[in-house]
Amino acid sequence: MGERANLLRPPEAAFVSGTAVKVVDRAIDEHVLPKGFYVLDGGRRLTPGGCVMIAFYHAAADTFTPGLRKHIITRFENRLRHVEFEQCKALARQNWTLGERYWSIDLAPFIARTACGYERLREAEAAVSRDEMVMSGADVLRGTRVPVHDIAASAGAGEPIARIRDAYPLLTEHQIQLAFIYATAHPQRGRPRGTALPASTRLVERKRVPRKTAG
Repeated sequence: MGERANLLRPPEAAFVSGTAVKVVDRAIDEHVLPKGFYVLDGGRRLTPGGCVMIAFYHAAADTFTPGLRKHIITRFENRLRHVEFEQCKALARQNWTLGERYWSIDLAPFIARTACGYERLREAEAAVSRDEMVMSGADVLRGTRVPVHDIAASAGAGEPIARIRDAYPLLTEHQIQLAFIYATAHPQRGRPRGTALPASTRLVERKRVPRKTAG
């Protein structure tokens, strides 16, 4: 996780809440999140309760107005302020319904979603290691020399998992999924390095053939 215990950087918070980084940043910039659910000093970090709020605010965009969504967040503010990720599963079984004359909401599914996202993130992080003596310190799947961001780039480009496994036959489908999760929550900084192909990959020469024109 990040340098601050139990706080997540925007890419991590985006994965946990099931949204995008720009959604997380907008929630901070547009003051959707109350003070105390994020910190700015030393880099943006979000609390578990902040992740729940973002998950709800984004998912309810087609149902409630921005003003009503902010009002609902305010109503749950005290209950979510000191929530820890490890508590989310148990908290999701509590009563989180809220309603007035013309609307009602149950926050429990968003707490459960956050708990599930956090567990998947932690599993992905546990599946990755970094050693300066292995692939120049790149993040690799534990016990291999396979860089996770190379696998994620292939999956993100739409490469079928079956073809990725053909290139990396020692990897399981689950490892490939974890690599994608890790790379999503921990994107590479700066200019990406060239992708290292497996030793068994054959280079096929391509030639450009001029198109014939009529006449």
